[in-house]
Amino acid sequence: MKETMKNGKKLGESNTEQTMFIRINQLGYASGLPVQIALLSDVASLDGIEANTAKNSCNESRLEKQTTLILTDTAGNEVKKCTIGKPSYDEASGDCVRLVNIGVLPEGEYYIEFEGQKREISVKKDPWQKVTDALIKGLYYQRCGCELEEKYAGKFTHKACHTAPAIEWDNREVKKTVIGGWHDAGDYGKYVGPGAVTVAHMIYAHMLCEKGCSDSLNIPESGNGVPDILNEARYELEWMLKMQRKDGAFYHKLTKAQFAPFIMPEDDHEQEYLMPVSHCATGAACACLALAYRVYKKYDAEFAEKLLSSALLASKWIDDNPEFVPYTNPEGVRTGWYGDKNFADEQFWAACELYASTGESKYKDAAEKLYQDGLNITSYGWADVSGLGAICCLFVLKDSAGDILYGSLKEKFIEECGKIAKLTEESGYGTALPADRYIWGSILSIMSNAISLILHGMLTGDDKYRAAALLQWNYALGLNALDISFITGFGEKSVKNPHHRPSGADGIDEPVPGLISGGPNKCFPYQQNRERFEGVPAAKCFLDETPSADTNEIAIYWNSPAIFVGAYFASECKQ
Repeated sequence: MKETMKNGKKLGESNTEQTMFIRINQLGYASGLPVQIALLSDVASLDGIEANTAKNSCNESRLEKQTTLILTDTAGNEVKKCTIGKPSYDEASGDCVRLVNIGVLPEGEYYIEFEGQKREISVKKDPWQKVTDALIKGLYYQRCGCELEEKYAGKFTHKACHTAPAIEWDNREVKKTVIGGWHDAGDYGKYVGPGAVTVAHMIYAHMLCEKGCSDSLNIPESGNGVPDILNEARYELEWMLKMQRKDGAFYHKLTKAQFAPFIMPEDDHEQEYLMPVSHCATGAACACLALAYRVYKKYDAEFAEKLLSSALLASKWIDDNPEFVPYTNPEGVRTGWYGDKNFADEQFWAACELYASTGESKYKDAAEKLYQDGLNITSYGWADVSGLGAICCLFVLKDSAGDILYGSLKEKFIEECGKIAKLTEESGYGTALPADRYIWGSILSIMSNAISLILHGMLTGDDKYRAAALLQWNYALGLNALDISFITGFGEKSVKNPHHRPSGADGIDEPVPGLISGGPNKCFPYQQNRERFEGVPAAKCFLDETPSADTNEIAIYWNSPAIFVGAYFASECKQ
């Protein structure tokens, strides 16, 4: 990759700043929810030393003493004084850290004083609607096939891109116009499975957290009587319909043979190919379209019927082709694989959504069998969509799902949520991720676990896990081992150099706003980064550098679970 310059520095050069002992949600806190912060002890002495030494340091007498946190208003008047116990060793970060719940505070500006440092926090009635809106609009900036006009995109404009006909990879005689959809991530590929999951997250956010999904996004469809979160999701749905063959199968993806260089999308003129169909893409599309049918029929009955017809045709293709064939990239193709060795989760999700949309018992029977064979019902990512089927059972079908898909599944879901809550208790920062699971796109696991904790409260009426869910939202916005907000454009120390082609090629210092970074990745870093991460704790294996796709790429299906979490907490602020 060509070396890129931004802000007068080579990408990857870091600023030398004083380490802050106080970690916060950099956007602020809600007046009706607890203020959670993390306090680090003797950070400088722990940086760069072996884990066992750091762990032992947490037990030394000099760190066992109680210390005091002082909260003042902007005039310097003491508001609250908290005695803080000894820290604990956080395996994922290597930090000695105290996680502190200050409690609910009235609206205002405050200073936290600790260990000779001072940090300002704000408490507002509704601090997170703007960032939630930005996460939704982040998908608008990923639109393909249309011009992003200045009145909607501000300075992040670009001309229409990827409008030439696509060619089938397996049959070069077949050409098809497949314009639209979202660029999947930092690249310009478009992928059916990840797109389906993204739309599903958005639709369920609208269904379950409607008050947190604002209709003031300033996109071309704004003001048409449809919530903007559904307007944006429809842009992907209309493209998805074009990705279906006449026999019902869905092409796995629409990409070039190779990733484009770091150029603007309208300058990417290489041939696009419809890659071979796949079971997983067809199953995910089937489920998503059946789900979308129920939501859009209120606004556009004709479009909704088209969605359902497409879903039923996809289901028929699956029935007619029962032998699962995992997708592999054809020889010569080097774009996102999105390979999946398991098809049961897509089948389960599709069966649940089709039963909810048609009432036909054959889909319920299929879903029951798949559930009883064993599924991870708290997983909502593209590789395992079982949790989306669980949401359908628990919040759409409810009692009508029956003893297996509601009674048994509910009991199992509550049990799994307890395991997720335990992860937060074992983490120094309250992060719902064990140290050995900081993988490529670790933000997906963290936001997914937040979704489960939120759904537990919705399902049971018990808010005991809400604070744990809030910690995950705070993690995304700065309460973490890196003291960084992972959402571009939001926070005093936010990601500046995401692996995102438009942000790297547009000549604008700031990145496109409202995109969430994948975050730390200890498990699958690039070879050159593996060497740089040698001895670095998992939660700190992150580089705010454009070339670092392994830690700092963006993806539509990382934005979308964050949309759900943000929408939930924004809606809580409006109660």
